[in-house]
Amino acid sequence: MTRETMPKKTKEALLDEYDHRCAVCGGDRPHVHHIDEDASHNELMNLLPLCPNCHLRDQHNPTRKIEILKLQLFRRYKDPAILKPQFDPIYTRQLFLETVLLGEQPVDELESQAGELIEFVQALEMGEFYGKRLTELIGRLGRAFMMVLGDGPDPHYDEQVRNYNRDYRQKLITNREGARALLVELLRYQGWANA
Repeated sequence: MTRETMPKKTKEALLDEYDHRCAVCGGDRPHVHHIDEDASHNELMNLLPLCPNCHLRDQHNPTRKIEILKLQLFRRYKDPAILKPQFDPIYTRQLFLETVLLGEQPVDELESQAGELIEFVQALEMGEFYGKRLTELIGRLGRAFMMVLGDGPDPHYDEQVRNYNRDYRQKLITNREGARALLVELLRYQGWANA
């Protein structure tokens, strides 16, 4: 199979964006890495310049699972702390945001996952501030439900629950990028991020 040639303009734009340096370590003579591993997908946001060492070690190590979503996050925010192992607990806890779809299905699990992420963030440096902001973005909706006691099911209560589920899912979808940006911003206050 022949490898598709990358347009020269695209390669130049990528290298200029990173000052002809490796996106991870700043080394010179970077190779162009396709984040999604599709050599024909030459969209700029799918490309990273990596020096030969980072390209082989971090991207083409057969014993290491390639995390495309993490590389996409790194590409978007350009923060090397995203690639450090210390970021993994935050990264894995926020992955649920990728799976949220619109609908009226129960949100108990989503609320639990959001709560765990918020709790984890609160335990970090500057966690109180970032935990509050994250709660605004992905925390539970502050609603009370009214139920009429009677012999059968209460359709009004069921409608309130469906509306809540739909609205909470919409909140997560609307705010997931803001939540990710906040998590990346939080990294600059962690001692390990700058080491």
